[in-house]
Amino acid sequence: MAKKVENPTRLKAKRRPILIGFLTFLMLLLAGFFMLWQRYQILLDDRQSEMAAIIGVAEQNIDQSLKYSYSAALSLALQIDEDGKIENFDEVAPQLVDNNPNIDAIEIVPDGIITKVYPYEKNKDAINYNILKDSTRNGEAFIAIERKRMFFAGPLQLRQGGLAIIGRLPVFKKNEFWGFVAVLIHFENLVDQSGLEDLAGDEFRFQFSKINPVTKKEEFFLNDTSEMDKSYSEKLVLPDGDWKIYIIPVNPYEPFYTIIPVAIMILIISGALGWIVYNSLKQPAKLQELVKEQAGELAKSELHFRTIFNQAAIGMARVNSRSGMILEANKKFQDLLGYSEEELKLMDYKVISHPDDLTENSDLMRRLSKDEIRQYSLEKRLERKDGTLIWVRINVSPLWEVGEEVTSHIALVEDISARVKAKQRLVDNENRFRSLVENSNEIILIVDDQNRVKYYSPSLAKISKYEKIDFAANGVLFYIHPEDHDLLRSKVENAYTKPGVPISDIVLRVKDAENNWFWVNATLTNMLAVNNVNGFVINLRDITGKKEAEVNLVKSYELVMEQNKRLLNFAYIVSHNLRSHSSNMSSILELYDTEESQEEKDTYVHLLRKVSKNLDQSLHDLNEVVSINTNMDIKAETVNVSEFIDQALDILSLQMHSKRARVINEVPEEMQVSFNSAYMESVLLNFLTNALRYSDPERSPIIELIGYKEGKNWVLVIKDNGIGIDLDKHGEKVFGLYKTFSDRKDSRGVGLFITKNQINAMGGTVKVESETGVGTSFKVTFK
Repeated sequence: MAKKVENPTRLKAKRRPILIGFLTFLMLLLAGFFMLWQRYQILLDDRQSEMAAIIGVAEQNIDQSLKYSYSAALSLALQIDEDGKIENFDEVAPQLVDNNPNIDAIEIVPDGIITKVYPYEKNKDAINYNILKDSTRNGEAFIAIERKRMFFAGPLQLRQGGLAIIGRLPVFKKNEFWGFVAVLIHFENLVDQSGLEDLAGDEFRFQFSKINPVTKKEEFFLNDTSEMDKSYSEKLVLPDGDWKIYIIPVNPYEPFYTIIPVAIMILIISGALGWIVYNSLKQPAKLQELVKEQAGELAKSELHFRTIFNQAAIGMARVNSRSGMILEANKKFQDLLGYSEEELKLMDYKVISHPDDLTENSDLMRRLSKDEIRQYSLEKRLERKDGTLIWVRINVSPLWEVGEEVTSHIALVEDISARVKAKQRLVDNENRFRSLVENSNEIILIVDDQNRVKYYSPSLAKISKYEKIDFAANGVLFYIHPEDHDLLRSKVENAYTKPGVPISDIVLRVKDAENNWFWVNATLTNMLAVNNVNGFVINLRDITGKKEAEVNLVKSYELVMEQNKRLLNFAYIVSHNLRSHSSNMSSILELYDTEESQEEKDTYVHLLRKVSKNLDQSLHDLNEVVSINTNMDIKAETVNVSEFIDQALDILSLQMHSKRARVINEVPEEMQVSFNSAYMESVLLNFLTNALRYSDPERSPIIELIGYKEGKNWVLVIKDNGIGIDLDKHGEKVFGLYKTFSDRKDSRGVGLFITKNQINAMGGTVKVESETGVGTSFKVTFK
């Protein structure tokens, strides 16, 4: 049987539908996969953008935390004087650490040796540790010295325990390296302040790494790093510490898994379309029907592609631009608000918007409807189904062309709650630092080169009583004591030549709002070239109390000199009196040896006894004076003057009765002074005894005792109407030793001398007013 040969043309025509169908399938498959690849790249870019935004917030948080640490270190460094000493560490350090949650400890490290630390108990094991001699850790310390700025080392295992970041600020005095001011930030505190865990959520995780300066290998400090793939991460490099922070997706292949169903769908659709083309070419009669079927398949494919809409990484919603009703929403948008799509379709977008944000949103929507703008962005608050609020950024674009009828628009909704919280945390930290400055006991000023005050701390009003101050009107020197003008000018000129270097220990007198002078210790720093400062930073610490203490010291010195003067006078008196007595005794003994008459010898013996008795009395008086001037441990106590006066009057009651003396006691019962009780009794008895002893025989004695306050000190006045003292003749000798002013035989000139010494020894003073024939008044001022 002959073989049937098929017509080549017919064979070619028969094969053509297959070829065209296959090419159609291949082209659709390639086009679909190309679009799918583009979509995959968009998903990757969106995720990278999201990671970049998150790590941007983390960078801001960490950078702000490090800036606060730098500010704290700089504040403490400014307390170090030119001699490299810091005297108020125990006052400044607690303020810097306790009011700043970003740092956990602060250290003073002269020559690389830790000498002071706060808090002490938690960190005392680090005292005397020399970081520059530790070859395993000194590399980063030398980097800080070399760069002459703060460098953050670590994370390091501390000697006192724990893992921490150490920021070392090198301090230079007279252009020579002095040491460091170091701040410690516990690693868990840094992670907490950065908000990494809140920012990561369930979709991302962070990793913290650093190149070990000894091994030169990258070390990781958070969680497990075995599955970390840097190709799916966004990293941040912090130059102040040579650190890296990675943000890594929990599921790095999620975008790929997302497009797999779509790829399968494209494969199916491409095959179906290729099959349709094949059948349409094979059966021309059914072409119209096949075209309709193809349109139906395309419509179905559009529905399938909506899965991409639902798998978007951010919320998406289509909204009726006229009514505001939500037409459709993807899964991400539903998850953000907690509503199902069916619930959202029954809602106006205004219902889920915060009332305070509606005005701006409505205005932008009105402009969009009038084609005045083609898109807009807005940060606003949305209310979730559970009543909580979230912050979102929405980007709105219209789905109609310019000039066409308004239909609907697409809203892209991004959750920015974590970013807003981080920003608020930043504001809170700034407020804490501001409160630290505003509640400081130091006056802080920023003055530009035109004498305009750019900033002054609230302590200005508390210390100087100025509500505000402006040097431009009167000039700086208006507020400075004239004797300190030259000093201030020289320090300002010095500051101009040393920008950024604190000029400290400038001791000046400053005028307050009430025209009173008070002493300050000023530190002047030229920061004209520093952005956002652009002026001289002036720290003024009130040292008026310290200066008053110095004045009291000078007074004490003068008192010592006065005592020395009295002791020299006393030495002269002792020498003169003892020499007088010894000379008398020698003369009597010589006469006794040469005398032959027993009667005369008995007379000389009697004279010798009298001289010996006078010598014993002189020694007794001198001994009492010495005990007063040399007793350095006189016990002072609170004594009631009125009670001691009553006791003294009881003791002298017989003498007063015999003299018919009248006492007028006007000393208040509440008069209490700090005085030695034995001295008080002695002083009162001496004054009262003298008033009775030197009374005028022509009249009955009248003694007045008056007590009152003069400023902060109590004053006691003892007045009498006795014979009086001629002060013109004896004024400088009234309180002298062995100085007498009457012809009474029992006058020895010791009582007033001892009384004055006792009063002076207790820090008081005594003055006398007297007139012959009228009487005498003693005024005692107690300390």
